[in-house]
Amino acid sequence: MNASARYSILGAVRAVRGETELEIGPPKRLALLSLLLLRAPEPVTLNEAVDVLWDRTAPSSAVNVVHRHIGGLRRTLEPGLPSRTQAEHLVRTAGGYRLLVDTSTSDLLRFRGLRAQAQQAVRAGEPARAARYFLEAVRLWRDPVVAAGTPVARHPLFTSVGHEFVATAKEAADVVLTAAPRATEEVLTALCRAVDHHPLDEALHSRIIAALAATGRQGEALRQYEIIRRTLAEDLGAEPGPDLRAARERLLRLMPSDGATGPALVPASSRVPTVPLFRSDGVARPAQLPGDCVPFTGRGQAVEQCMELLPTPAQSRSYGTTTVLCGMPGVGKTTLAVHWAHRIADRFPGGQIHLDLQGHHPTNPPLTSRQAMREILDALDVTGTSASDTALTSLYRTTLANRRLLVLLDDARDCEQVRPLLPATSGTLAIVTSRRRLEGLTVTDNAHVITVHPMTPAEGLEFLDRRLGIRRTRAEPTATREIVDLCAGLPLALAVTAARADANPTFPLTALAAHLRADTETLDTFAGWDSHTDPRRRFDHTYRCLSPGAAHLFRLLSLHPAAEITVPSALSLTGGNDPRIAQQHIVELTDHHLLTEQAPGHYTCHPLLRTYAGELNRAHDDPVTRNHREPPAVPSVSGSP
Repeated sequence: MNASARYSILGAVRAVRGETELEIGPPKRLALLSLLLLRAPEPVTLNEAVDVLWDRTAPSSAVNVVHRHIGGLRRTLEPGLPSRTQAEHLVRTAGGYRLLVDTSTSDLLRFRGLRAQAQQAVRAGEPARAARYFLEAVRLWRDPVVAAGTPVARHPLFTSVGHEFVATAKEAADVVLTAAPRATEEVLTALCRAVDHHPLDEALHSRIIAALAATGRQGEALRQYEIIRRTLAEDLGAEPGPDLRAARERLLRLMPSDGATGPALVPASSRVPTVPLFRSDGVARPAQLPGDCVPFTGRGQAVEQCMELLPTPAQSRSYGTTTVLCGMPGVGKTTLAVHWAHRIADRFPGGQIHLDLQGHHPTNPPLTSRQAMREILDALDVTGTSASDTALTSLYRTTLANRRLLVLLDDARDCEQVRPLLPATSGTLAIVTSRRRLEGLTVTDNAHVITVHPMTPAEGLEFLDRRLGIRRTRAEPTATREIVDLCAGLPLALAVTAARADANPTFPLTALAAHLRADTETLDTFAGWDSHTDPRRRFDHTYRCLSPGAAHLFRLLSLHPAAEITVPSALSLTGGNDPRIAQQHIVELTDHHLLTEQAPGHYTCHPLLRTYAGELNRAHDDPVTRNHREPPAVPSVSGSP
């Protein structure tokens, strides 16, 4: 069966044809589609549809209402259908209706098929193959509540299906921890998502403890046990059962004999301490990570890339590890870095240090490498930081060589600022964020560079679901999608917009979308008093770093009729005649993530950056200057609109 649409029911219910999401219609119609998907490939009877769609006494017109919604679904799923008797996807059966889907068009059927294949592989004594199927299955779930956002989300038919995710996560953990240990982090994520909705499930907690211990995070595992122990005592007046007690015993056998549990004794959400924290041996153990973003949304691929860069406990490296997270202003580099740092903090018993290098601070100059070294050594309670540059560098390297630290260096200006701060020996991880590409660090310091891109439309929708509540976003799906589109996937713009919607809970999202749509020529709709959350001001700080020629080209980008720019089109915009100079300016803009190279020699500009370029162009370039061959000096942005 060649379906014209693909259906999602594992979380928010959606239907997609090609790349276009279909507008299903009112809540009851969406709920009916959910029921059809849940029962597929079996039919749904009219009586069952009425019972599910009306939680109280159904009206006398209920059957007719179901028929009307079936007709509406057919028009959406099979536009242009001449007669219902010719329907190929939503067909009439004896006493009801059947939605013709299979594992290629229904994520629920795909999930069940993968789980069945995994269980068969377990029975056949092939745990590695079973692990692959289980992992592929749990990846399909965006949320362990089927039909979230519909009026039937709490109906037993749907909540019972939600339990399938919990059972599958447990089965996956049992196989992965022994047969595919490299995937432990992924199965741990699935377990944590499941336990969010089933906080008293001791079997889930037991497996979370085992997974944390398997990744070397014994301290966090012990904290997990204490959380469920207290919850059981307070909510149920009960003690942990045999599975939980056994998990704790296994954990204690893995821990050092002195009982040290590393940084897990400090809550992950702690504020930066005003003084260093000390272990019982008198060694300072800073815990300076900012609070993790709750809830953290999307970025699954980026987080997976980060986790893959970490050596396993069995591996040994003679050099330090450095990861650079780079990207345009407001794309969420720091949020991702902090989230990743919290996930792996237990691997670094020497402590976690967070330092803002102020590479693009609105008022303060960037920290010098010497200032940064002193800040880090002070956090470690190391004296002698007033020494000469050479002695300070030696003291810094010696200190880091004897510890297992996680150092988060936020907002680096360039390679020269951050290079002296990177670890030279194994044990310490440096996470660097920057608006620059910092590719030079890959050459001199073996750093790994990960580009943080804007959110995909699906991640943007999930972001708004989490910030505004799925009931509100699903009540106005068209407006929600339009908001995501108008924010162009930029997390900062989405966060600003969500904050305003949250501050006005009675305002319809259609009004907010109309407000954004009414002024797409400026960034005024995102403007605010806080320089940290105003996209225009964030862009300003990067623009100030450009050379005059690159700044001139950037301001003219808004005049280019196509979304893509090449060296010839850059020459056309600026009136230049030297392709080498045009290439240099394009490379500079790409280095600052004001352009993105989509294919060799072909570049694009993020929609909000293009809008910002238009503001600068109108404010600073007259018609003659726009086509002038010699770029003027970089104009100040202090008076930009």
